[in-house]
Amino acid sequence: MKFKIGLILLLFFFKITAQEKPKRKFNYKATYQLEYQEDSTDQNSIKSETVVLYLGEGISRYSSLGKAVKDSLENMPNPKRMRMDEYNKMTDFKYKIFKNYQNNELVLAEKIFQYDLKYKQDLKQIDWEIQPEKKEILGFSVQKATGSFAARNYIAWFTPELPFSDGPYKFNGLPGLIVEISDQKNDYHFTLTGFQELEKPVSILLDLDSYKTVSQEELDQVRDDYNRDPIGTMEKAGIVFGWSEEDEAKQKKELTKKYKRRNNPIELQ
Repeated sequence: MKFKIGLILLLFFFKITAQEKPKRKFNYKATYQLEYQEDSTDQNSIKSETVVLYLGEGISRYSSLGKAVKDSLENMPNPKRMRMDEYNKMTDFKYKIFKNYQNNELVLAEKIFQYDLKYKQDLKQIDWEIQPEKKEILGFSVQKATGSFAARNYIAWFTPELPFSDGPYKFNGLPGLIVEISDQKNDYHFTLTGFQELEKPVSILLDLDSYKTVSQEELDQVRDDYNRDPIGTMEKAGIVFGWSEEDEAKQKKELTKKYKRRNNPIELQ
């Protein structure tokens, strides 16, 4: 009887093990420098951030470097919490973008104050036209392509030498990694600064089950409402700052100025 029970348990273990999918990892990292014009009315409002694209077999994850650092700290065995003001100084882009080529799916996930939100889109949204022009960037032979996305016209340079049909932000769908891409107004300009095979592949941490699925319009609205009045939003949630009326008014004035400057999103529609 004990032998039968042991055999059943053993068979059950092998069945479960066989059903488990091997854990996929990110084996490569592409680093880009993003330069963008924050204020559409001020050509001198150019800002710069480092962004990273982790690549695996049929999958990728994109975020600002600041967001990647914050996630890394929070996923340590003894997680480190970063103060909000420290985090805000590191990045203006607090979302992460996952691409799954097998499912033709893109997921953008973002924590906005106390809300964990995500939306899904079809992966391929750009009809690229590959052009004959070629040149060299970072030692890679690259070719030109043009396409339109979210009311902006883009020029991209891709290299078949890096066989990833991917790129920064939501850009993808070319026969090689996008090495450089900018819209024709040059409001947003991504340039590859480094590409490496990782000595230690990075595990895919897709803890998005707790995120509420909404539309892109809904997520954009929640983000906009928070950016317009973050202090008021936090106070409504019961957070007490202990400021004097004068200090609070000063902080709100500065945040309002910052909000008005950020009027040039990468997606215009």
